[in-house]
Amino acid sequence: MLFVFGYRAQKIRSKKLSVLIHNSDEHKDIQSCTVEVHFQKIIDKEGDDYEVIPNSNFYVSRTACRDNTSVYHISGKKKTFKDVGNLLRSHGIDLDHNRFLILQGEVEQIAMMKPKGQTEHDEGMLEYLEDIIGCGRLN
Repeated sequence: MLFVFGYRAQKIRSKKLSVLIHNSDEHKDIQSCTVEVHFQKIIDKEGDDYEVIPNSNFYVSRTACRDNTSVYHISGKKKTFKDVGNLLRSHGIDLDHNRFLILQGEVEQIAMMKPKGQTEHDEGMLEYLEDIIGCGRLN
């Protein structure tokens, strides 16, 4: 998912995008790789049940090329990274603060946070939670 959401190669444990492309003796000439993430709005029901909102589905894809460039698509139409970000933000996925996913290694980092940041620029548990909840914008 991080790849589709535009994270740089270093953030997804890679030196460059082209190393994500399959390369084996049987498949030497593959020039790109693509990942799609599909979305649809739902209405939560009781328990694990939900109802899909009609015509709310869309998908975002990113293709990495051998020359380390990438191309984005929204539901099959070529778009910019900015377009993808705007669309995802409009659906409540905050790419700026990455609070929709907790990555490997971050659980311990979060658990070890001080209760409150010592200075205005420190982030403790209080500031972290305020950021997730959104009340930090009110300060």
